[in-house]
Amino acid sequence: MKGGSEDPFATLFTGSITAKIGGSIMPIIDICGGCKSDNVYAGCSICKLRGCAREKNVEHCIDCADYPCAGYSKWQSLAKFLPHTRESASSLETIRRNGIDHWLDEQKKRWLCPDCGTPFSWYASVCNKCGRSFEFKAYAISRWKKLLCCFILPMAYRKGKAKQKRLTSQ
Repeated sequence: MKGGSEDPFATLFTGSITAKIGGSIMPIIDICGGCKSDNVYAGCSICKLRGCAREKNVEHCIDCADYPCAGYSKWQSLAKFLPHTRESASSLETIRRNGIDHWLDEQKKRWLCPDCGTPFSWYASVCNKCGRSFEFKAYAISRWKKLLCCFILPMAYRKGKAKQKRLTSQ
């Protein structure tokens, strides 16, 4: 498999994802080698799309003969809770048309503050460094969805950590 840490199977740009780890919010890329590596964020280690793509040895979901499959459609249903997943299908089409390098260049530019160059994530409304507003780029997420994410995502993280622990102890 080609690709670096920011080249995912289902096209969520790793550089734009953050996670709450030990009380701190940090970029996933700081703790994760990306979908195509063996060193993934614990919550991502249980991703069925990642397992499927690795098993079928495809670079991206769109390269699979079964795309869009039931598993991908189910994953897309997360858009109700995590709106950024809505962009996956159009990102996959961009990769098909223009190639992964073009898409990665586009994403790297998109997720840097235009004023100071600091990376930001999907739900950031202001730059942590210079304070620039990202309201035009950020996905609004309701309070109940934020609350849900505070429980669901950490639960996925704990489940992934437990799975990793089981695998390394065998």
